[in-house]
Amino acid sequence: MISVMNERQEEKGVRSDLADRLREAVSRPLDEWSEVYEGFSPVDLETGQRRPRVPPPGADSRLAAVLVPILVEGEDARVVYTVRKDDLADHAGQISFPGGSIEAGDGSLMETALREAEEEIDLSPELVEVVGALEEMYIPPSNFRVSPFVGLLPPEAEMVLAPDEVEEIFTVSLATLTANETFRKVLWHYDGRDYEVPVFAVEDAVSRNIWGATAAITAALLARLGWREYRR
Repeated sequence: MISVMNERQEEKGVRSDLADRLREAVSRPLDEWSEVYEGFSPVDLETGQRRPRVPPPGADSRLAAVLVPILVEGEDARVVYTVRKDDLADHAGQISFPGGSIEAGDGSLMETALREAEEEIDLSPELVEVVGALEEMYIPPSNFRVSPFVGLLPPEAEMVLAPDEVEEIFTVSLATLTANETFRKVLWHYDGRDYEVPVFAVEDAVSRNIWGATAAITAALLARLGWREYRR
């Protein structure tokens, strides 16, 4: 089934130099992936500690997958994000990529990512050209080991949110994400402690801070395209 899906993806592939660059970039492993992921964990300013991005030895973590959808039109590309509903069990109210836990009927984690994207934002798998996977990430608060898959979408792709899971869908251009002023480190006060949090600060109709695992996955994609601001 996966081979048939890949053949269909090749037939419907988005055609542009930028799409080819994304395909090539995602096909390569990222040598510094651990540095990128760890660099987007909040830092406790009292202890200097970060939450790890790999599971501790013997951890019985849960498998999950997300789709990183990228709308491509010529030489313009926009990453698709969702805002999760406030009443969900995991990562409520956060900016995220469509995704979730692997289920018994899923033949692979890639199928999990595509299924969840269809459920959450009504994105037909037939419109998604999966060009590769990023490195697995561990998310301590929910004990998930998440596999991100990057999917290119044609400009005509339509998305409709599932109102019981998703509050909003929005997109951010690669140009905005890689702009020097977008990457920032902000101070947050949470549960009586102060943290330094790396974020992508973006603005459309409203101001948003993309942080945590979603920011780390975004950074792993951008780093493959030559972005190095995370070292600042």
